Amino acid sequence: MSQRLSRVEFRLLMLLGVAAALAGCSRGFQPRDYANPEALFRASLLEFQRQKWDNAKIGFERLTSDLSARDPLLAPAYFYLALSHERQKEYLLAAQAFERITDGFPDDTLAPTAMLGVGRSYQSLWRRPSLDPENGQKAVSILRALLSSYPESKETDDAKKRIVQIEEWMAQKDYDTGVHYVRVRRSIDPAIIYFKDVVTTYPSTKAARLSWLRLHELYTKIRWKEDAAETCTAMWRAYPGDVLVKAACGAAPADSATAAKAPPPAVLSPVAYARPGPARRG
Repeated sequence: MSQRLSRVEFRLLMLLGVAAALAGCSRGFQPRDYANPEALFRASLLEFQRQKWDNAKIGFERLTSDLSARDPLLAPAYFYLALSHERQKEYLLAAQAFERITDGFPDDTLAPTAMLGVGRSYQSLWRRPSLDPENGQKAVSILRALLSSYPESKETDDAKKRIVQIEEWMAQKDYDTGVHYVRVRRSIDPAIIYFKDVVTTYPSTKAARLSWLRLHELYTKIRWKEDAAETCTAMWRAYPGDVLVKAACGAAPADSATAAKAPPPAVLSPVAYARPGPARRG
């Protein structure tokens, strides 16, 4: 009997041990386990490096609420909180956390990187050109502010590339809208407005060339000869030698004049090969 009881007790002890272990594991990462902000920051950063984004967010969120406004750890805490949100594609929350740095710590060394993060987050919120471009417009505005506020920072190259990418999307959106008015609504005037907006606002984009061609097509269709001629002049200047431009407008007058005035190609004389000299005798 006593032997049976000892076995039962042993099993109970084992179950209690397993339960205690599971309870300890279920607690997970707890900010209150750390004695001071420095320890919590180090632990949260370690969770970030381990890609434990939820734990990192818990730790850095706690720091942003507990630290004083002048604490040197506050800006880095917001920075890693923003990055943790960004890693989980929580772009609006990431933008808001990055903005706490740009608004509260504009002279901090993290400020240019944070401003780039704000622009990057809003850019990520605009998932494709057909959607509302409000977030894309916000991104461009912020990235341009980065270029003017921190012109010597290393983030400017990335900011410029992102501006080009976003403006390509904006131009494509306006171009697609113009095409929609032509093909679906059979309405020329609104289409002209959109195409002109592309060539005026985004002249360096791929959609600008297509918009010029569309404008020439529409002006020709409604017999606005002067406007059609002006589009040809603009396209000859912007896209010299382009096949579609030549098909629509013909050869540029400047090209013809240059070709007429160009001197005839020089006649190349045969190359005189030098004969090898006599071999030296040892």
